[in-house]
This record gives sequence, structure tokens and C-alpha cells, in this order.
Amino acid sequence: MLRWIVAVTGAVLSAAIAFHILHRTPIRADMLHVLCLMLTAVTAYSWMLFGRTGSLLAGAAGLMLVVWAWGAGQAAALTGDLLALVALSAAAAWQQHRRGARFTRMAQVIEDLDEEATVKEQAIDFAEQTREALQRKHDRYAQLQSIAASLSNMTDLAAIGDFIVERAFTLIGKSDACLLFLVDRQQQQLSLSASKRRGAAAPIRAKHGDQFDRHVLRSQRPLLVNDVRRDFRFTWTAQERPVQAVIAAPLVVHQHADGLLRLDAPTANVYTQDDLRFLDILLHLAGTAVTNARLFAQTQQLALTDGLTGLLLRRPFLEQLTRELTRAGRGREPASVLMLDVDHFKSYNDTFGHTAGDVVLKTVAEVMRASVPPDGACARYGGEEFAVLLPRSSRTQAADTAEAIRQAVEQASKGGRSQRPVTVSIGVASFPDDAQSELELIRVADGRLYQAKRGGRNLVCST
Repeated sequence: MLRWIVAVTGAVLSAAIAFHILHRTPIRADMLHVLCLMLTAVTAYSWMLFGRTGSLLAGAAGLMLVVWAWGAGQAAALTGDLLALVALSAAAAWQQHRRGARFTRMAQVIEDLDEEATVKEQAIDFAEQTREALQRKHDRYAQLQSIAASLSNMTDLAAIGDFIVERAFTLIGKSDACLLFLVDRQQQQLSLSASKRRGAAAPIRAKHGDQFDRHVLRSQRPLLVNDVRRDFRFTWTAQERPVQAVIAAPLVVHQHADGLLRLDAPTANVYTQDDLRFLDILLHLAGTAVTNARLFAQTQQLALTDGLTGLLLRRPFLEQLTRELTRAGRGREPASVLMLDVDHFKSYNDTFGHTAGDVVLKTVAEVMRASVPPDGACARYGGEEFAVLLPRSSRTQAADTAEAIRQAVEQASKGGRSQRPVTVSIGVASFPDDAQSELELIRVADGRLYQAKRGGRNLVCST
């Protein structure tokens, strides 16, 4: 609004001065002097309001009018006005130049501050991203600590496999399927042990692994494939499941790959090196847990079985016998016990040595395992004496089994496994006909065993 007022005032003053000069109206010199002074003031003030171009035009127009009036015969009166206009215009132009330079410097400072603010904002964003990444790593390591604590209390191999698959699938995410393969030493191939998939994901039909799994097993190194179509190491066609990215790590036990854990994603470029590192650490923990579980199983096996024959020891046999008699009593079913002793075993040991005696005991144990039904139990009761539990077997059925064992032992010794024929004597006792408790049943069977020995050995005595 102020600019328009100044522009209109300047135009009016210029028109008045031009009119008086052109028409030579009778006007006093001091009046023209006043008009020129006013025009000088307006022209000087325009340098404060308008830009460089507008100010130059206004200054040039004012200067031309004053020079024109000065040349029209008013030189004496307007000389001062002309000089004042030139001086004020020059001063105003200088001030405008300084103000423009100051504005330029301020604009540069503002631009520098904006750039610095942008850099600081980027630094803040980077610091925030770093903090979030560190927080994620901290959370993952805390989760690994929790997983390690849970695995340290697990002794069942199947439970360990299910736990590892569940935690990997949940913590890494991004996946449609998580597969745990273990090496089947007998079949010499991978076998799917545990798995988890999203509800809408395709079923898992590859039970023995594929090229990715075999690669991990051979190299014993973690694998990250973010686009299966562009990895020159593999030739992949999505025939069963739409897999675009794969991440896997080997399960190493005692420096040998016993299996691997693998996650599949239907979208490319979803897994990161942090995911791979996390999975590798998880499998290291799993390897330790598997080792501990196997050691625990071996310890349990050693505590329950005889080291020479592999049969149950006396105490676990009696515990199983107690459980079976309780079950048989509730179900009103029979159960039988065989007590077996190697004939003349001390003489055999003294003649051929303890090594040959151990071979005899192993042979008898193998025959018992082969002759006893799967639901039965065999034990080394002490020295050369053995015991057999036959659930749901009557005395007659137990006597038939005992006779089969006796004949098989005699036949095995004739086949060249020992240096002279080996025979056994067997006593049979049945629940509930012969006894009602486990110790009484053992006592009756043991008594019939010695009855068989007194009867000439290599016999079965059931009554």
C-alpha cells in the first residue's frame, strides 16, 4: 500500500513540474523549488521501498525532471535541489547496495544454518537408527540368553528340536516356513525332524532336504540367499513352495554337521546378515544342548543297563516288574518271570578265561533279546544269572518262551560262538498263580531255577 502511495505522489509531482515547465505558467520560483524538493524526497524514499530496477527508474525520472526545470531558466533556484537529488539518490543507492549485500549475507547465513540443521537432522536420524539397531541387537542377545537358559534345562532331543524351530521362526520372522533337518546315520541322508509354517503357506513335502540343505551340510557354513533366481550356485524352480529367499545354519556337534536349521521366505531380499548371525548363534546353542542331551541319555542308559550285555540292571528291572504287576492286578491279567542261569559258568571261566566267559554272557543276552517279545524286559540279575519279565504271559506261555531261549542258547554254542557247548537252566513263575508280589515271584522263579539245576541242568522248570 505504501509503495502505491509513493508511486502516485511521485507521478503527481512529476506531472505538476512538467506541466509548469511546458506551459510556462506564472509560478514563483520558490513554488517550483518546493515541488522539486518534494520530488527529491519522494525519489530518495523510493530507494527504500522499491527494488534496484524500480529505484533506478524513479531516480532517473526525478533527475531528468529537475535537470529539465533547471535548464528551463530556474538554474539559480534549483541548483541546490539538483545537487540534493543527486546526493540523496547516491546515498540511497549506496544504502540499498549495503542493504542488499547484508540481505545476501543473511540469506547465506540462513542457508548455511538450514544446511547445518539438515546435517544435524540427518545425524539425529542416523543416531536414532543406530540406537534402534543396537536396541534390536540387545533384545536379540537377551533372547539368546533366555534361549540358552531354557536349553540348559532340556534333555529330550525331540523337545530341543521343537523349541529351536519355534524360537527361530518367531524371533527372526519374515518366513513362511522353518525346517530342522537331522542326519540319519543309518540311511546316510537328511531327515525332517521338526518344522513350522504359516497357516497359509504350502505344505512341506521335501522330507530329505534339497540343494540348499545339502550345500550347508557339505560346507558346514551358514547360508544366506536373498534371491534364489540370481544366485549362480543354485538352480531353483519353485515346484513345491514359492521360495525366493533362504537362510540356513548347520547344527555342528563335535565338529561334524548333524543337521541344519533353515528358514524360507516367499519374498526376495528380506533376510540380513544380522539374521544370519543370530541363526548361527542359535544353532551353536542347539549343538551344545544336543550334546548335553545325548550325554544325559548315555548316562541314564549306563545307570539302567549292564555295560557288558546291554541288559537292564537288577534295580530298574525290579522297578519295571513292580509297575507291571500293579497293572496286571488292575487288569486281572497274568504276568510271568523267568530266572536263568548259565550252567557250570565258573568252571568255564576257570578253563577258558574271563574273556571267553564274557563272550558267553553276551551270547546269552543276544539270544534273550531275540526271543523275548517287544513288551518284555531282560536283565542281568547278577553274575551269570539273568531275569526276564513277560507281561500278559501265562505260565504255559512263559514256559514255551523259556524253552525257546534254552534251545537257542544251546544251538548258538554249537554254532562255534564258544569253545565248548553252553547250556542254561531256567525257572518259571507266574502272577497271580505262584505269587502276588514281585519279590515273592522272583523267589519262586529262583527256586524253580535251582530245581532245574538239581534235575540235571539244561532244563526249564515251571512247576
